[in-house]
Amino acid sequence: MKFALLGADVESLELAAAALSAGHELRWQGDLGAAGDAPPSWLSGADEADSWEDLLNGDIADAVIVGQGLADEELRGRQVQELVRFGLPVLAVFPVVPSVLTYFEIDMARTESGAVLRHYNPLVMWEELGRFAEWVAGGHPELGRIEQVVATRSLVERDRPTVLWHFARDVELLDRVAGRLNRIGAHAGAAGDEASYSGLSVQLLGPGDVPVRWNVEPPGGAGEGLTISLVFERGRVTAEFDPAGEAIDPATKLHESGGEAIVLDQLPAARAVDAFVAAVERGGDSTWPEALHAMELADSIEISLRRGRMIDIHEQQLTEHLAFKGTMAALGCGVLVVLVPVMLVGGWIAGVFGIPVAQFWPHALLAMLVIFLGLQLLPKLLYGAPPPKSEE
Repeated sequence: MKFALLGADVESLELAAAALSAGHELRWQGDLGAAGDAPPSWLSGADEADSWEDLLNGDIADAVIVGQGLADEELRGRQVQELVRFGLPVLAVFPVVPSVLTYFEIDMARTESGAVLRHYNPLVMWEELGRFAEWVAGGHPELGRIEQVVATRSLVERDRPTVLWHFARDVELLDRVAGRLNRIGAHAGAAGDEASYSGLSVQLLGPGDVPVRWNVEPPGGAGEGLTISLVFERGRVTAEFDPAGEAIDPATKLHESGGEAIVLDQLPAARAVDAFVAAVERGGDSTWPEALHAMELADSIEISLRRGRMIDIHEQQLTEHLAFKGTMAALGCGVLVVLVPVMLVGGWIAGVFGIPVAQFWPHALLAMLVIFLGLQLLPKLLYGAPPPKSEE
C-alpha cells in the first residue's frame, strides 16, 4: 500500500516506520518540521506540505497517516475533513486536534463518504485489554466480582491542555475496559481555574454501574505513566503503562493474585497499521466514533466542573441531513417569534394610515408557513434516505 505522511510527531513517525517495516511504501510527506534536527533516515524526501491538496485525487497515495505536526489546529482539522470527504483512508494520531466540534465535523464527512477513518491510541492496542474487560463484566475467577476501576495518570506538566489530552486517551481505554461510559463528574480546585486541572479527579459511570475513577497527580519514583487497577472483592489486578502508552516490561503486572506475565510480541504502532490495512481492504471498520466519544467525555469535564455535579453524555451523530434539520428548526423558531409580531404591528400601522391590509395578513402568514413546511421535503430530495446505522 502507498502511504502519505501529513504532520510529523512522535506517534505519526512510529506509524510511518511501522508501515515501512511491513513492506508498504511512503510516497509523500509534508509538515515535517516537528521531526527535529535529526529525522529518521527514511524521512529523506522533500517537505510538500504546501501541496497537500494534491493528495485528494488519490493518485499519489492509497492512504494517509496524519499527525499533529506544526500546522495550526484549524488547518489540520480541515485537512483531515477534506481527505475523508474525498474518500481517502486516514490513520490519525489521537487526539489529532483538541476540539470536539472538529471531531463532529470530521465524523460528518466520514459518514457521508464512507471512507475508512481510524485513530491511533497506543493504549487501546494493548493485548490484555480484552481480558481486563472480561473480568469487569463477569468477575475474576479467583478474586471475585469487580467493585471499582481506578486509574492514575502521573504527569510533571499538569496544565489544562496536557491533562485533557491525556484524559482523552486514558478514558478511551477505560471505556473499553469498563463498558460504555456515559456519566461524568469532575472534581478539582476553583472551577474554571487553570490550576484546578493539576489535581483533577474524574468519576465515571456507565450502564454496568461499575464505578470508574481517574485522577492526575505528580509522578513518584516510577516517573510518568498510567496505572489502572481493577479492584475486586478479594484483591486487585494492576496494569502499568509508560508515557508512550506501552505496557511496562512489556507485560501486565498482576498483584495479589499471583498471575503470569504475558509478553507483548508486537509494538502498538505495528498492530495499528496492520489493523488499518485490514480495514481498508475490507472497506469498513472505522474507529472514529470511539475517538469522538472519548473527546466528548473530555469536553464534558469543564461543564461538570462548572455545574458541580455528574452530567450525562448523550450519543450524538452529526450529518448534513441533521444539520439541515437543525437549521430549519432554527428558522421555524424565527418565523414564530419574529414574523407573527411583525405582521401584527405592520397590519396595525397600515390600518392607522387607512390602508386595509390587516384583513389579509392571516392569509399571508398561512402562505409563508405552508412554504416553510414544504421546505422540510428538501432533505429527501437532496440527501435521499439516511445512511443505515453503523455497527462500529
